[in-house]
Amino acid sequence: MKKIKQKTCDTILIWDGKEESVSLNIDGKKVVPVKNLSMGYKTTENVFISADNYDALKYLQKDYSGKIRVIYIDPPYNTGHKFVYKDKYQDKFCRHSNWCNMIYARLVLAKNLLSENGVIFISIDGCEVYNLKLICDEIFGEENFITQFIYEKTQHFGRQKLNFYSNSDFILCYAKNKYNKNGKIKELLVENVHSDLLDAPLYNASNKKIKITFPAKTVKFNLKDGVYKKTSSSDYILHTVLKVKNGRNENDFVLEFKSRWSEKKVKEEIKKGTEFWVKTKMFAIRAVYSKHKLTKKAPKQIIVTNPLNCTLSRFGERVKTSESATSELNELLKTKENFSYPKSVSLISYLISLIYDEETQSFPNDFTVLDFFTGSGTTAHACMHLNSLDNGKRKFIIVQKPEKMNSNKYGTISELCRERLIKSCELYKFSDCDTGFKYYKTED
Repeated sequence: MKKIKQKTCDTILIWDGKEESVSLNIDGKKVVPVKNLSMGYKTTENVFISADNYDALKYLQKDYSGKIRVIYIDPPYNTGHKFVYKDKYQDKFCRHSNWCNMIYARLVLAKNLLSENGVIFISIDGCEVYNLKLICDEIFGEENFITQFIYEKTQHFGRQKLNFYSNSDFILCYAKNKYNKNGKIKELLVENVHSDLLDAPLYNASNKKIKITFPAKTVKFNLKDGVYKKTSSSDYILHTVLKVKNGRNENDFVLEFKSRWSEKKVKEEIKKGTEFWVKTKMFAIRAVYSKHKLTKKAPKQIIVTNPLNCTLSRFGERVKTSESATSELNELLKTKENFSYPKSVSLISYLISLIYDEETQSFPNDFTVLDFFTGSGTTAHACMHLNSLDNGKRKFIIVQKPEKMNSNKYGTISELCRERLIKSCELYKFSDCDTGFKYYKTED
């Protein structure tokens, strides 16, 4: 593996077989519907494709190019063992080259499917996160990198590990186009929006002192009515005599302090409906935002599962650990089958719920979500769950290779995934959301 410089990206990754892996994007197997394995085939807009995801991504290019708002994938982590995704170049080279060939060709196809405001989330562990970041920088453009989330995947620790215990995974997030036509960063991910009355101090210790005139009736006081000539703090200097009546300033007054806002900004905020608040004789003035002012909360990079300070979605649901995902799956399927490392419904629900529409200043709930490494089908379950919470119309397209699994009940992971879809559809059948799916497979 080696790194070289290129104009479009500070660093790109070169490995054996890279060019050949791209040339794989020429042909794909034919994908056909199987109506008797579907649910609500005539009415549903959801899709389940039981096939190698390379073939599925080729098939989706025609009808879904530029139409997918969210992609979430949890590709197989690189353990150095044999892949079930058998690209013809993988066996010749080292373990990193094998993995890079597998993911690179698929991400090239996936990018074509993203809409202009689309985003992709990719779960990955520490083994390939660095290589994956370089690959994504090349494919999506490093200018479209949003962030690298850290997901706290466990709260249970077993035997002592050598040097460190891995209790987190990474989630890389990229936009199709992070910037709008004016070169401004789009607001694509928002955790929550508050419209309550909020107040914040105007004082900023790093700024110089300035004089600001506050017009009559714009400041409320927790002080007794009367006349005030000075403050009780050297940080705030009153330059005019102030008369307080009925808890408001009866006249204009001038206050000198280290303000984070200029007088011009204060006047602009007053026009928007912002008022000001003085609680004590210190005159530590605060801005009280209007009821119509929306305060947006961006998602934090660390997704916490500890119940004491856990990450919450805008629906008030906490993000849970990977262990909880296994219990959720077993409970839904009424089985104790050991499916390896399923993702939690709460995690994927949280990520999808972050999607924000800057133009309408709202959370959209009518778009398509794609997962082409779907495993047990958690992403489909998460879409139906979110739709049940906000009466949404999110559609899912999930892809899973019919890989054999050691199970007494299921022959392949696809069969387990289809069973989970059926159970999830039954779980939400009393809601107004789309609880069906069209089943597809490949033909030789």
